[in-house]
Parts: sequence; C-alpha cells; structure tokens
Amino acid sequence: MTSRIVVALLSVAVPAAAGAQEKPGAQICLAPTRVEGSIGDAAKVSDAVRESLTSFLTGPSLGVSALSARLESQVREEAVNAKCRYVLFTVAKHQRKQGGGLLGRAAGGAVQQGAWRAAGEIGGSEVGRIATHAAAGAAGAAASDLAYNTRSRDEMGLSYRLESADRKVQTEKTVKRKASSDGEDLLTPLAQQAAEAVAAAVAAAPKS
Repeated sequence: MTSRIVVALLSVAVPAAAGAQEKPGAQICLAPTRVEGSIGDAAKVSDAVRESLTSFLTGPSLGVSALSARLESQVREEAVNAKCRYVLFTVAKHQRKQGGGLLGRAAGGAVQQGAWRAAGEIGGSEVGRIATHAAAGAAGAAASDLAYNTRSRDEMGLSYRLESADRKVQTEKTVKRKASSDGEDLLTPLAQQAAEAVAAAVAAAPKS
C-alpha cells in the first residue's frame, strides 16, 4: 500500500516540477549592454541594465536569457544556438551635468529600495511572487548602486532594439530621463519603459 502511495505522489510531483522548469514561450536573448558613456564603472552599468530588464521581462509568457558575446554577429549566432525567438540590443549612456551631495544620494537610494520592495508584492501566484522578489532584489541592488553615484541634473539614456530571429526590427527607441535630485534612480523607470514596449511588441507579433 505504501509503495503505491509513493508512486502516486511521484506521478503528480514530477510533471509539476517539470512544468515549473519549462521556459516561457516568448524567450528573449538579451545581448550585453553597450555603454557609450558612464559615471563610474561601465561594467556595473551594463550589469545593472541587464538585471533591471531581466526583472521586468520575466513572467508567465516572457523569459530572458542573458548572452555573453559582444559582437553583434556573435550575439546573433549565440541567440540561434539558444533557440531564442527574439534578440534585445541595448545601449546606455549616463552623462554628468552638475555636482551633488552625499545626503541626497543616500536618500534617493532609500526611496529606490522601497519602490523595489513594493514591486515585489505584485505577482499572480506564490511562485510568481518568489521569482519577482528574487529578480527585483538583484535588479534593485544593481540600480541602487548606480543611483548612489547619480547627481542632480545627470541625464541617462537607454536605447533598445528588439529583433526577431529573422533580424526584423520589432521595436526600436531611445528613452531618456534627467535626475531632479542627488541619488535618484534613473535606470529603473527607463528599463520599465523599455520593457513595456518590448513586451507589447512580442505580444503583437504573429505567433509561429
């Protein structure tokens, strides 16, 4: 009797676990962000953009795979090998306009962390909430590090281009934001704006 119960439980648990590990249908390959200008370490800016976009583009019908190749030709080849339906290219530029103080940066970082905690409460299921918290936590930390060095009147631009597997551009735009105070998180709202456009383009694309 006991063995039959164990077998029955496994028959239910295994498919459920397999389903939880399945990749979403619209898999997006995210190329490393090209940084044209930055305040501080360009690699950290690139990482912060990746974390932020990944957090916004992770959901029931969307998923992101980060690529490592930097040349566009190699990025596309890597995306083909990963069997991604789309490739997302991004360019970040952070320009300094004016100096600012430490207190303002610290306050801005605290506000940004609070916003990410609130975002983590949005989720349709327990698994979704856990994934959202994990993604938001990583992205929030990366964006917070970037915001710490932001000063009033700094400007950040984020360019994005989403291509389908056959290299057709699905959406392309540059969005910009200027800091109104020291420590302001410029990246998160830009990443969210870009992610919303990317998600809309994916949803509108013909399903193969």
